Amino acid sequence: MKYFERIDGLRFIAIILVLIEHFAFTIGKHFSSGYYGVDLFFVISGFLITSILIKPNEKSFRRNYINFIGRRTLRIFPIYYLTILFLWLINLPIVREKLIWLLTYTYNYAWVIYDIPITPINHFWSLGVEEQFYIFWPIVVLTLKRKPKTLIFIILLVILIGYSQMIFELIPTLTKFNYVAIFTRMASLALGAFGAVLATNYLLPRKFFQSKIIEYCFFLILLHALVTDFRFKVVILGLSSLYLVLKAAYFNFSISLFDRFLRNKMVIKIGLVSYGIYIFHLPIAHYFTIYIFDPFWIKIDFSAFGKFEKLRWHSWLIKLPLYSFLSIFVANLSYKYIETPILKLKDRYFKYE
Repeated sequence: MKYFERIDGLRFIAIILVLIEHFAFTIGKHFSSGYYGVDLFFVISGFLITSILIKPNEKSFRRNYINFIGRRTLRIFPIYYLTILFLWLINLPIVREKLIWLLTYTYNYAWVIYDIPITPINHFWSLGVEEQFYIFWPIVVLTLKRKPKTLIFIILLVILIGYSQMIFELIPTLTKFNYVAIFTRMASLALGAFGAVLATNYLLPRKFFQSKIIEYCFFLILLHALVTDFRFKVVILGLSSLYLVLKAAYFNFSISLFDRFLRNKMVIKIGLVSYGIYIFHLPIAHYFTIYIFDPFWIKIDFSAFGKFEKLRWHSWLIKLPLYSFLSIFVANLSYKYIETPILKLKDRYFKYE
């Protein structure tokens, strides 16, 4: 499949938003930082996996499904399970207590059922949503890829069901799962899939995506949605992600500064390892805070800082860049020495033609 470098640029934006949410909540609480970062990841995933699955080839349904699952397994499982193993070995309580949920990628439900407080693995809920989507979605796409109208109908139905539950709480007993369950968050993944089907069948309205006015309006609408709460906010954010993904994949941005930013080599490199950053960032922050940062921070005599004494209550100014750097550093090591050697096995055992 064609490589979309700007998509890795969007991954950079998504992971930075997540890092702001977790390491600088003082900022993140003023806009939907973490939610939009994860939502953007979902739309990207839906777009990319559907683009892969819908690509014509002569292989059987069974072979295509095995290839997809095999390649996803080699990409996702290794550092996820290695992280769980490491946290289990060092005796992180929540991992010991909820190990089965973590091993089966169902922690998103355990988080709500057991009302789990803040832990170093709370972010694993979104990995559960994606993995659950990866199991059933290939069956849908591979079955209907030669019937694009039917596939589009199914996708729109999935989007409608997901967002309807999130917005209108049609099934009250499921409301508590709205932001973490596959039956709601599949709407964002399906939005990405919708974009992939449109693009594959040459149905993207070029004039719409090439319009400078629409691009400027889009950014204004996105910024407004990020800082404002209203009923249909989740839909606007999802559609904004879809617009960004399709624009990044097939068109240039009229705002040249933003376009150059997405194509910046460092931005792309960080976006490329965003999966590792996402997995590692909270465990790293948790243990670094307990054993290094807090013991150092409480020893500082902030009263000697004069008018800057308030820095005592703004440790995020240090934590955000420091923990982000550590997360990126570890993710790069992981990608180079663990993930890349394993990824080479994809074309050996599960090659796409």
